[in-house]
Amino acid sequence: MFGFTKRRSFPLVLQRDLTECGSACLSMIFKYHGLKNIQQPLREMTAVGASGTTLYHLSEVAERFGFEADGYHLQHFELLREIPLPCIAHYEGNHFVVIYRVKEDHIRIADPAFGKQTLTKKEYYEKCNGVVLTLKPRPDLFQDADVQEILQRTQKRSRSVFRHFYWDTLKPFRGVILAVLITSFVLQMLGLVLPFFTQTILDQVLVHQNRKLLFAILAGLVAVFTLRVGLSYIQNLLLAQFKVQFELNFFSKFFYHFIRLKISYFDAHKREDFINRFHENLKIRGLFSASVLQSFVDFLFSINFLIALYLYNTTLAMLASLIIALYLAVTLVYTPILRRLEDKIFHENLKSMGGFLDTLLGIQTVKLMSLERIKFWKWRSQYRRTLNKVLASERTYLKMNAMLTSLNLFGRLTIYWYGAYLAFDGHITIGQYVAFITIFGMIMISLDSVSSLWFMVTEASVTFTKLNDVLLEEGERADLLVQHKQVVKPDIELHNLTFRYMPGEPEAVLSDLSLRIPYGERVGIVGRNGSGKSTLLKLLVKMYSEYEGSIMVNGVELRDIHPGVLRRAICMIPQDQYFFSGTIKENILYGNPDASMEEVIEAAKLADIHEFISQLYLGYNHMIGESGSNLSGGQRLKIGFARLFLQNPDVIFLDEASSFLDVTSEATIMANLTKHFRGRTILTIAHRLNTLKNMDRILVLDKGQLIEQGSHHALIDHRGLYYDFIKTYVDF
Repeated sequence: MFGFTKRRSFPLVLQRDLTECGSACLSMIFKYHGLKNIQQPLREMTAVGASGTTLYHLSEVAERFGFEADGYHLQHFELLREIPLPCIAHYEGNHFVVIYRVKEDHIRIADPAFGKQTLTKKEYYEKCNGVVLTLKPRPDLFQDADVQEILQRTQKRSRSVFRHFYWDTLKPFRGVILAVLITSFVLQMLGLVLPFFTQTILDQVLVHQNRKLLFAILAGLVAVFTLRVGLSYIQNLLLAQFKVQFELNFFSKFFYHFIRLKISYFDAHKREDFINRFHENLKIRGLFSASVLQSFVDFLFSINFLIALYLYNTTLAMLASLIIALYLAVTLVYTPILRRLEDKIFHENLKSMGGFLDTLLGIQTVKLMSLERIKFWKWRSQYRRTLNKVLASERTYLKMNAMLTSLNLFGRLTIYWYGAYLAFDGHITIGQYVAFITIFGMIMISLDSVSSLWFMVTEASVTFTKLNDVLLEEGERADLLVQHKQVVKPDIELHNLTFRYMPGEPEAVLSDLSLRIPYGERVGIVGRNGSGKSTLLKLLVKMYSEYEGSIMVNGVELRDIHPGVLRRAICMIPQDQYFFSGTIKENILYGNPDASMEEVIEAAKLADIHEFISQLYLGYNHMIGESGSNLSGGQRLKIGFARLFLQNPDVIFLDEASSFLDVTSEATIMANLTKHFRGRTILTIAHRLNTLKNMDRILVLDKGQLIEQGSHHALIDHRGLYYDFIKTYVDF
């Protein structure tokens, strides 16, 4: 069904993001053994973080597909000849490549970032640390039922993406596309009129001095040219409208899908990945121009033109066919080279963008530590590498263009010379000769535009591949139990909850956690850094769904509750409050977009921020800078609390939410919080003793496990870990 046929040459799979070298290496080896189109599920299964994956995790995934995986630390180059190939090797400290051929003094590697390369023995010692992962196929390779299910699910998802994002988007424009194709067809047919009119003038009008026929032909040419101008205008107008509507519809679907992806997808990718992917739509825009469509139609009509040449003279037409074949061969040879170079440019652009964003977002630290020169030269070095890849691509394109131009010129000269020779011998008339070279010239012009089109399509194919990487990702589940339209006064129960951010990690962030939080209880959570406090709250608001055990909300498994329904009942104030560009009022209204101005003011008063806002010149219409950069940490936090009061949820999660507040503000807001949300569930990660004393129960986490729980006084009397925290004043 899936065609597991072993290949002779080693396949190359390029990584799509900076951290996907591991999954790309697995994809290459799987493809070598006959399993294609597997990179997307491998990305999900390797589930890389922003720092990448590990060889250990890659070995687990490979074994699941039917490989016997072994790791080695090879001290000598010669030992590479003793292990099964292909194998995955650790490369340049933070990268993976596939070694697929070993010779006496060099090796061949497939680098998912830069393509196939040859490394000498010296280069191997410089770039590789000797750590390799060998994958030996077992008899049950790719035969496991789970593997077959993964493949079928991938195929189903691919079909769904094509239907929803492409076919359904294009379907409303079928009439426009048909009209554009018809006008292109008519324009091509009108283009054939000129050589035939030229032939008639030379063979009939001039020879017989037929003035009436001359005027008739001239009148016909005027009519043809007028019709061509009108049709071209209509075609361009239709294409302009189609381009705008298609781009709006397609990228609306794309962005809607993008913001509904799981949070784990955003954890696994860097900011520059997302920026570059959205920038890719500019290349798609260029595909929907009249010149591109005309080039496509020109190519189709070139076949008809070529047939017309055979009607004049077979020998001359065969010579023309040879020239055209050579022209197409050069284009096809250079296409994969240009595509690989485009991929390399994409990855280098990601690195350049990453350096720029790191400096921009950390500009305060750059200034405070006088890092301007260091950051500048680091960025400049990377940008130079990016431009070198661009230059390599330009050089390759210029080489191809020079070859095509040479073929075009020498081809025309050959046709002119041989055609004239045939005309001298009387095999064709002068009119036929002129018509022949005119049609041949039209074919070569079409091929020129087709080569440019082919290069653009090559770029666009890379673009669509990048977009498809996002579209094939599964979003948060929307096909959930319809009867759970709302979550009211939820009781929360955890049974043997275990969670890892990356599947296969040896240590869990939360381990075998079981507890019950009845509705209305106020619970404090304490623990050292990295003990899993914030992770627990994120799981309870369904930021992550890939956990072991169960989380029950009013007796319903959390996975079966729509995230939107759940998050309307639960409001979480994280450590890092984010604010969108806009006014203070707009940012508070995100808590409840339907709230009145009076409700916004009341929420601000409860959050102890109304007085500050009133002193501003524009009050609630004061513009907030990017992420609230023109506000203090305490002011941003208070606006976050105003959102909370406006949303008025049943459950409140506070993740160190008072860390930026002074003692007076904290006391005011916490008093308002207790009064306003009396009888509702509050979970708070707190550092301050005054906050913890007022909790009904305190959970003490350590290394992902629940060590102690009870009231403040009970835990002090117990003299355990919580007592040690309080006694030594550890800032946990």
